[in-house]
Amino acid sequence: MSFSDAANGQCLATANGLCVNLGLSSVPETTLMTLHSRVSVASDLFKDWFVDDKAVEIYRAIDYDYEQSFGKAMEIFGIRSWLFDQGVLEFWKKNPGGGTIVNFAEGLETQRFRPGIIAGRPEGSLWITVDLPPAIKAREQFIMPDDENLHVSASVLDTGEWMHLVPKDKPVFFTAQGLFMYLEEEDTRVLFQKMAKEFPSSSIWFDSIAKWLSQKTMSGLKLTDHYQAPPMPFGANKNNALGVFKSWVPNMEVEEVPWPFEMCSGFFFHYVSPILINLPYIQNAQLNMVFNVTFPPSLN
Repeated sequence: MSFSDAANGQCLATANGLCVNLGLSSVPETTLMTLHSRVSVASDLFKDWFVDDKAVEIYRAIDYDYEQSFGKAMEIFGIRSWLFDQGVLEFWKKNPGGGTIVNFAEGLETQRFRPGIIAGRPEGSLWITVDLPPAIKAREQFIMPDDENLHVSASVLDTGEWMHLVPKDKPVFFTAQGLFMYLEEEDTRVLFQKMAKEFPSSSIWFDSIAKWLSQKTMSGLKLTDHYQAPPMPFGANKNNALGVFKSWVPNMEVEEVPWPFEMCSGFFFHYVSPILINLPYIQNAQLNMVFNVTFPPSLN
């Protein structure tokens, strides 16, 4: 079913006979695409490094033709989720007394239910999910908030809706999977400046796509006959991404998080890609990268 069908009053996906309302936008629908791919990895017996029973539960509960819309599941999203898990666990290891995780655009991501995250989470830590109202509504059909896991129904750009909920007396780790490519660069730059001012010395992990891929989506990129990727106005190629991000906030530390190619399936991605990404010009073909940013202690 397409979004034009949903706009005409039909339901895109259902669970337990009820509509899973993702909103009339192709961006929230990507939460089903990433769910499709994470479950594919979690269901692979040869990939025991990624266990996500909650994602499998949600996936099976939603009546939706994933294959028709998105085609074959893309392993990259499962690997990305695993990688972001390592970022959260590293933060908790450095802060065993707890802290706050602020997860932007979490959608149907089930990160806090994965065994490694449960085992590594310090007592008293806070988890805040900030996402658009349709995405939060869909999420709460399967995952409910509580005193230690808050949901904020708002755009991450509406900082007045969520910043006051983040304790200032504890360390903070922000995370954003599959978000900033959908925003204009200026909007993300302003967001980073606000975060740096309000939460000095905090960190954020986020992923970014290559500029060439961004440009393809802006002209229309069909993944299947039934699904076109939403426009992604922002991207930065590997050879200049660090410089672009560093320009947003003075004295901000930025480093690329190495992609775990050893977890990739297939000879090319496992053995050849790690070589190619270090070659000039060819390295810009890398379509997705993860970055670790640490804001300065002060903007003065």
